Amino acid sequence: MYTIVRAKGDAGKTGEPLPTVFKTFAANTVHFRRGQFTIVSAAPGVGKSALSMALALHARVPAFYFSADTDPQTMFVRCAANVSGWSTRDIENALEHGKTSAVEAQLNGFDHLRWDFTASLTIDDLEGELKAFAATYGAWPELIIVDNISNVVPDAESDSSSYVALEKVCEYLHELARTTGACVVALHHVKGDSNDGNVLVPLSQIKGQIGRVPEMILTLHRIGDDSSRQMGVSVVKNRTGKADASGAMILYLDADMERMRLTG
Repeated sequence: MYTIVRAKGDAGKTGEPLPTVFKTFAANTVHFRRGQFTIVSAAPGVGKSALSMALALHARVPAFYFSADTDPQTMFVRCAANVSGWSTRDIENALEHGKTSAVEAQLNGFDHLRWDFTASLTIDDLEGELKAFAATYGAWPELIIVDNISNVVPDAESDSSSYVALEKVCEYLHELARTTGACVVALHHVKGDSNDGNVLVPLSQIKGQIGRVPEMILTLHRIGDDSSRQMGVSVVKNRTGKADASGAMILYLDADMERMRLTG
């Protein structure tokens, strides 16, 4: 039993924002916060992984990225493009010819970030990896990214597509944020009606209707056609700032997807 002042004192850094990566987010009370659970939801190919990767690379806090949805070589290409300014095509060409030493040297400067590429995870698997991180480095990660939430199941017998399984995983990730003090970010899909990626996505279009638990939910869409270099980020839920469940509160990021760079 706590007074609110004592509770705040015992909470440590819970609720504090991670270092700002996107200035337009901070200017509009949108923060990725320690001890809180955020979902980023969008159609395939819009840029969920690009946004979470940029956060993991450039927030510069100890981070663990569960890349269940994407293989190591693809993530290497994306990260190398982001930090070097080369296009993904240039990185792939360098890989083909064994000439990646320059970008590898740059990536070595981002050793705050650790990865797991298991394609299908149970909650126990995820927890085991995080405990190994804590045992190795003496502290929990400050940022945990789960890409993609549908690749995590409560146990090996669960159906990952069921509402019950999604709810259990969300509840676990919410509790994980509270107990570790980490900012936990999970990527997720949208319903079929929003799967073209070119229209704003309201809260009601989150697949599985799992919006109850997270403190914050962002949905993404392209601005204009496929050649557009801008991403719209709708703040559809935000317990500590402004939001609009209709998706009408939109923040804009410049998106150079050839170099996997988002700025704004």
